[in-house]
Amino acid sequence: MTDTRTPSITALDGPTGIELRDPIEGAQFTILTPRPVDPTPVDPGTFAPPVDAAASVSVTELETTYHVGALVRDADMNIVADCNSSDRTAVEPGEYYVEVSSAKMKLYLHVAGRVVFEPTDDRIALSFPGAATLRIGIRSLHEHPAATIETTSDPESVATAVSHLGSALKTTSCERSFPTLRGHPPLVEVGTELSIPAAVSPPETGVTIEVPPTLDSLYPVSSLAYYLGASVEIGDRPILIADGEPVPLDADDGFERAVERVLKQVFLLDCVTRTEGLYDVPLHEREVVESAVDLDFEWLYDQPIGPQVRRYLDVAYDDVAEAVPKWKLTADVVPEVDSLPVLPFLADELAVVRCPEDPTADDQSVDSLSPEVKSVFGSERGTVRRSRSHRDAGSSGGSLDEDVFTPEPSDSIEQTYVGDGIPIGASKMSVDEYYRRLDFGSDPERQIRVIVVCNDPEMDEENAVEETYGTREWLEFDISTYEQLTTAELTDLLEREADFLHYIGHADEEGLRCADGHLDARTLEQVDVNAFLLNACQSYEQGRALVDAGALGGIVTLTDVLNPTATEIGRSIARFLNQGFSLLSMLDLLEKRNRLAQRYMVVGDGNIMPIESMTGSPHAARVEPNGEDEYRVSVTGYPSKHYKLGAITQPDIRSAERYSINSGDIGTYTVSSDELSEFLQTQVFPVILDGQLYWSDEVDREIF
Repeated sequence: MTDTRTPSITALDGPTGIELRDPIEGAQFTILTPRPVDPTPVDPGTFAPPVDAAASVSVTELETTYHVGALVRDADMNIVADCNSSDRTAVEPGEYYVEVSSAKMKLYLHVAGRVVFEPTDDRIALSFPGAATLRIGIRSLHEHPAATIETTSDPESVATAVSHLGSALKTTSCERSFPTLRGHPPLVEVGTELSIPAAVSPPETGVTIEVPPTLDSLYPVSSLAYYLGASVEIGDRPILIADGEPVPLDADDGFERAVERVLKQVFLLDCVTRTEGLYDVPLHEREVVESAVDLDFEWLYDQPIGPQVRRYLDVAYDDVAEAVPKWKLTADVVPEVDSLPVLPFLADELAVVRCPEDPTADDQSVDSLSPEVKSVFGSERGTVRRSRSHRDAGSSGGSLDEDVFTPEPSDSIEQTYVGDGIPIGASKMSVDEYYRRLDFGSDPERQIRVIVVCNDPEMDEENAVEETYGTREWLEFDISTYEQLTTAELTDLLEREADFLHYIGHADEEGLRCADGHLDARTLEQVDVNAFLLNACQSYEQGRALVDAGALGGIVTLTDVLNPTATEIGRSIARFLNQGFSLLSMLDLLEKRNRLAQRYMVVGDGNIMPIESMTGSPHAARVEPNGEDEYRVSVTGYPSKHYKLGAITQPDIRSAERYSINSGDIGTYTVSSDELSEFLQTQVFPVILDGQLYWSDEVDREIF
C-alpha cells in the first residue's frame, strides 16, 4: 500500500514536466522538461543526503517555473559551485548532487556529467550534458512531535519536562541552526504525575540552565533550553553553565532580556560557525561578526556544544548585535499552568518568551490606554463599515466583551499573546489553537480553494480581489465568488473545506450581516475554513468564534473602518496572501505603511500561510533613488512555517555576492536602473517606494 504521507515524484499533466508533492505540508514544486517523462522510483537510501522519495528520469534538461538558487556538491557533499539566479554557471564533468533552494522541500538532483545553470528572465534552465539519466530526491521539511511528556505543576517536574525539549534536535553541532535539523519538540501536557516516554531522550550536551522555582522563571528559558539541548534545574538564581563556566542570567535590565540576548547570540554565532562545514558559503553575518570580534571559527566548528557556547558568551552581546537577524516571534505568555502546553510550539519557532503579569488584572479598558492606542478606536468622517447598534447610538467606541490592552512592544517581526484579553498589536493564541496545527493536513492533489463573499452591493469595488487570488502560475486554484448570501448559504460555505475566506460586508453585535438577517458565528459548532479575512467593522468577536469552531486563524477588525480604507487593505491582504506571506508578517508590513491597518489584528494562528510562498522566505524591498540612473535597494526577509529562522537566502540581484540569514535585513545594494528592472521582474513582491506600498509588477521607470 502506498504511504499517502510520503512525498511523491510524478509526471506533470498538461505542460511536460515533473510534479514534486509533499502531502505532509501540502507543498508542490514543478519542474518542466522538453518532452514527456515517466519517473521511475529508486531507493532513497542510495542518495548521500537523506531523502524521503527518489526517482530516475530519462531527461537531462530541466526548467524551473521561477528563479531559484542552487549549490553544486561533489560525491562527498563538498560545495564545488554556488549558483545564484543572476549568472550562468558551468561545472565540468563529474558526479554531483545539485541542491536546489526555494523548492518548498529539500530537493537534490544527482547526475554524472556536466552541470550548467543558466538564468532566463523569470526562470532557471538546468542542463547536464554527458549524463545518461537524472535522479531526483526530495525530503519533506515537516516534523511532528515524536511523543508527549506529562508533568505536574510542580516546578521541579516542569523543569524536567523543559529539559527534554531538546530531544528533538537532529544534531548538537552548530548546523542545528538550520531549521531542517531542528525537529519539533515533544508535546507537554499537565497531568497527575511526571511521565517521560522512553522515546524522549535529551542529548548530553553538558549545558545546564538553573532558574528559581517559579513558572515565570521556567517559561522564558524554554526556547534556549531546546536549542542548546540543555538540562534545566532549580536553583537560587538564574545562570547558564557551559563547559563548567557559569554565565549569569540576571542582568541589570532583567532576567528575560538576558535570556533573549543569550539565545540570539548563540544562534547567530552558530550560523557563522557552520560556514566552516558543509555550507561553506559567503555569509553576510560572518563578515559583520569577523570585523567586530576575534573568534576562531575553524577551531569552534570542531568543538562540542559546551565549549562552543562558553566561547561564544565570552564575547559581549553589543559587539555582535548588529549582525543578529531580526527575530521572528516574541510570545507573551501569562505564567499559568494552563499555558504550559504552548512551550513546545514556541520553542519550535525559537520564540523569545516573556511572562507578563496578567494585563487584564487591573480591569484595563480602552479609556485607560495610551492616546496612541485609544486613537485606534476612534472613527473618521465618511462612510464606514460601522455596526448598526453603534451607528444608531451615535457612538464610535467598541463593543468588545473582553479587556483590551497593549502588550509591551517587541522588536520581532511577529508578536503573539497567550492569555485572557485582546492584545493590541499582537495576535491572540490559545493552547487549543496551537494543537490545531498538528491536526491540519493539506492535500496537494486538491486545488487551493479561495472563497470571496460580498454581502453588501456598495462594496463591489473590493469584490475585485477575486482577480488577485490565483494569479500564480503552476499552482491550481479554485476561486468562488458569492454575493448577497443568506444566513443558510453562508453557513453552508463555512462548513465546506476551503483554504481562505475573504468576507466583505458588515458585522455587528448580532453577527455577520446576510441578505435575510445575521449569521452569528458564535452559534456554529464546526467550520472547515482554514483561514479568513472578515473585512467588516468590529468583526473581532465573529472571527474569534470562527477560530473557536475550527478555523486555524484569521484577520479581523477591532473597530469601525472606512470603506475606502477597508477596500485598500482588503486588496493588499489578497496580494500579500497570494505571494505566500503569513497573516502576521503581512500585517507587520501593512502597519508600517498604513496607520489605519492598526485597526486589524490576527486571531488564532498568525503563522499560517493559506497560500505557500513562491521562492522560499517571502521578501519585500525598499527602493530609493541614489543619484542619476542609480538606486539603493534594501531587501527584508520574512521567515515562514516552511522556511523557519536560520535558512539562508540571496536576492536575485546581480551584485548580490553574499548570502544572509532569512529574517529581517538581508542586504542593501546599489544598482543601475537596468539591474533594478531585472530584479523587479524575477517575481512579484511588495516594494516600498517614497513611503508608499507598490508591487514589483506595478513599478516601472515612469514612477522613478
